[in-house]
Amino acid sequence: LQDCHSNSLDTEDSGYGEDTEDGLDRDHNIQEIQSVVRIKHPMASYKNKNLKLPKNYSPVYNLKGRWEEWADEHATVQKLNPFSEEFDYELAMATRLHKGDEGYGHPKEGTKTAERAKRAEGHIHREMRDMCFIIRTMAQLRRDGKIQVTFGDLFDRYVHISDKVVGILLRARKHGMLDFEGEM
Repeated sequence: LQDCHSNSLDTEDSGYGEDTEDGLDRDHNIQEIQSVVRIKHPMASYKNKNLKLPKNYSPVYNLKGRWEEWADEHATVQKLNPFSEEFDYELAMATRLHKGDEGYGHPKEGTKTAERAKRAEGHIHREMRDMCFIIRTMAQLRRDGKIQVTFGDLFDRYVHISDKVVGILLRARKHGMLDFEGEM
């Protein structure tokens, strides 16, 4: 070993050299670090609680149950999906909503379609308010206190904002925000 000893920096810092005072200091520092480590004990409130899982609990069984539940739900959805090979026409016709049923004409709650519908509804309401504002700004008051605007003037002004003039007018009338005679 004496023959292999080198004075290079690599071997001096490697820890394989002779025992020196630095080596003894390093061992002493490790002992100090080990004595500082504390073991945390549970809080007093947890000491009396039984934190063990019930004996009949099995993570694998729980996973198996969730998988089977998902598979059954997926099979049902596929039977109702007209683009699926498992599509069941009789089941689909029996479970579909009919006009007048609650939820008919509306997407299922919590779906992305329902979220898009909510955003679209807010957008349409803003367009209806904008339309009413434009009508008020260019209005001619009649003797009976109502506001009158010709469709041509409204179309010329509002078409720069939106090209859906007729649709917004019909929707605003449906919501009672304005009124006009006849149909478009």
